[in-house]
Amino acid sequence: MKFIFESIISSRLGALILKETQEILRNKHLLFLLLVPPTVQLVILGGALDPQVHCLSLATVDHARTKQSRDVVAELVNSGVFRHNTYLSTEDVLARELENGQLNVGLVIPSDFTVDLNHGKSAKVQVLIDGADAYTAGIASSYVQRAIHHFRSDDVAPEHSSANVSHSGTNDPYKEIRTLVDPHIDILYNPGQISSWFFLPGVLGACLTLTATLVASATVLRERESGTMEQLLMTPASSLEMLLAKIVPLVLFLLGDVCLAILAAMVIFGMPFRGDFLLFLVASALYVFVGIGIGMLLGSLCHSQRQAQLASFFINIPLILLSGTVVPLDTMPWFLQALSLVDPLRYYALIARGVILKGATLEMLWQPLGFLALSAILILMVSANRFRKQLV
Repeated sequence: MKFIFESIISSRLGALILKETQEILRNKHLLFLLLVPPTVQLVILGGALDPQVHCLSLATVDHARTKQSRDVVAELVNSGVFRHNTYLSTEDVLARELENGQLNVGLVIPSDFTVDLNHGKSAKVQVLIDGADAYTAGIASSYVQRAIHHFRSDDVAPEHSSANVSHSGTNDPYKEIRTLVDPHIDILYNPGQISSWFFLPGVLGACLTLTATLVASATVLRERESGTMEQLLMTPASSLEMLLAKIVPLVLFLLGDVCLAILAAMVIFGMPFRGDFLLFLVASALYVFVGIGIGMLLGSLCHSQRQAQLASFFINIPLILLSGTVVPLDTMPWFLQALSLVDPLRYYALIARGVILKGATLEMLWQPLGFLALSAILILMVSANRFRKQLV
């Protein structure tokens, strides 16, 4: 191994790799793009891409003013979704607050609320939800229903509860099933249902996509814009050696980014790493090759770094959106789900989540890993062919 390493270092390829590494280290802008954005983007997006809704605002108009009505409000506040409750005087004030966007949920408790409860009747309350944000409104509605149902099932007087059961014993054919079946639910791999654990592996792939394409295209265009491409043509090195010299330093730097980003995710978000780190690095290296291949192809097609940056966003945003990293694949139309089958980021996110969260092995992941390798080979072949034509 030492002999192979020394022979590579002393060869033309080694000299070109050393030259490219020195160029990257001297270019502060390029070095910044390689080292800082992936980790920073991972931390920001990992915390921002959270489908769970927290800290909703709640206001209540309580006409009953009894212990039971206060218990309903306490049940909602203690759910952890509503940060606090504000008591308002009238429904008009409540409607005005909802209209101004100051509230997410308004609760109106009628004056006969406690009376109905004490008589075993169904006590009614009015819940007003701001539906301008449909997603937040749906989450808020489900939390309100669950909290109120929990209150009713726990706080109905025992005599009324037993009366209702005995009365419904002959009319409810499912009563016995509900009594006998007691489901015990275990949530595997992410028992705390921490959303960032799911998003972080996919976000890492998205950050690698953006960084690899931008940096790879910049390294190719830098030679053309600075006029050193002609000097490279004068060297005795082959086009393959020049291509490898461009790729190898970027792969090493980007794999360093992967390690740094995973360490940041484990420290900041408490994300576990349950699988084989070597398998994860192999998958990351393959996906880095995909990103570098796309970047070098853009660098050979575009005439300036600004053109390459604009073109990279045109390519990278669909890759990210179709991968299931940001938007779940199950929510997409069938034709977009079919189109996502050719997206390499979809398979890298699948591998990364499997290795990190589930401890999946090569035997379980060989199919997405094989498709990722095939994608890397095809994209690198196309970009290498274009790069050789540029050198001729």
